[in-house]
Amino acid sequence: MAKIKVAFIKFGGMANGGTEKYLQTIAAHLPKDKFDVDFFYCDAAPYIGSDYKHLDTDESRVEYTKSHGVNLIKFDVEFKDITKPTHDWVNTNFFDLFDEDNYDVIQTGRSGHPEYPFIHINKTPIIDSIHLAGMGEDKANVYKTILISQEQKSKWVQAGGNPNRGEIIPVPVEIPDYDQSSYLEEFGWEEKFVFGMHQRNDMYIFSSIPLEAYEEIQSDDTAFLILGGSSNYRKQAKDYQLKNVKFLDTTSDISLIHKFLNTLNVYAHGRSDGEQCSSSIIEGMSHSLPLISHTAPSMGQREQIGDAGKVVEGYEDYAEEMNRLMNDKDYYIQCMNNSGKRYDEIYNVPSIIDKFIKLYEEAANKK
Repeated sequence: MAKIKVAFIKFGGMANGGTEKYLQTIAAHLPKDKFDVDFFYCDAAPYIGSDYKHLDTDESRVEYTKSHGVNLIKFDVEFKDITKPTHDWVNTNFFDLFDEDNYDVIQTGRSGHPEYPFIHINKTPIIDSIHLAGMGEDKANVYKTILISQEQKSKWVQAGGNPNRGEIIPVPVEIPDYDQSSYLEEFGWEEKFVFGMHQRNDMYIFSSIPLEAYEEIQSDDTAFLILGGSSNYRKQAKDYQLKNVKFLDTTSDISLIHKFLNTLNVYAHGRSDGEQCSSSIIEGMSHSLPLISHTAPSMGQREQIGDAGKVVEGYEDYAEEMNRLMNDKDYYIQCMNNSGKRYDEIYNVPSIIDKFIKLYEEAANKK
């Protein structure tokens, strides 16, 4: 039986961001005895119409994807023009390298509105992975639209998406074998109850709530550890004169991420705009950590956390939940067990990849 040929296409596709890692992980784990996988990507380019800067290419993600048998094809883009409704790529050689007739299925990772270059791909079936939900495009050759949470699907349907075409598949977060090393001894925290979170360095998603809550409950027996995150967290810790708060530099080294997670007793999540389907929360669940978060414009975190913790309204309720997890052992163990169970049943990579295999096989048969 001939292999199914799949093309992944993503602006800035070898960055270390959530959408990019989502696509990289799918491409990497497709069985190469059944699929030929090409991944088209470019380096980050400046935006016309915005000062937003896309994450740069991360060489560790390039090596990861290549090492799993994916053929990387790099194209050039000088600018991304978001003043245009289709977010055109300016001075690009993409279509010199790509021919849709060579593929059985196209895999996207985009925002949801008619967008370059997909407006020019009209024959090959598309599996459309949407990571924002501002518009529900009704394009004839889109076979399925993948949404990463029920909340996101609801927003997408409200924006005009076809509910029969939408399918929920969560973010696949790869959890390799890891040792039990932590920072507890290094920091002298062996007897402390440690809260913590990890986040990219982005001031637009900074949330003051976790450290505001920590100020309410801090003692000589507590600590808070942040990996990455905006410099605003450091400023907040200094301004509030918080006890036992430490920061680790942003890293894409999986072993260091799991060393950080091994240090925590509770994953204390915060993000000003909320989540759709958070890789960070999933990584916390892979360590069976109870979780706390707060309400925000997007509320995917509530769907994710479920019975593994609680999503609260503000810093006072957040502090109350921190205290409960520290002092109510039965409740802590219940949340811990539920956290690990949710990871195993919902977010493990093999079951997610099986869903994509089924979709690609169905879509290829439609061509």
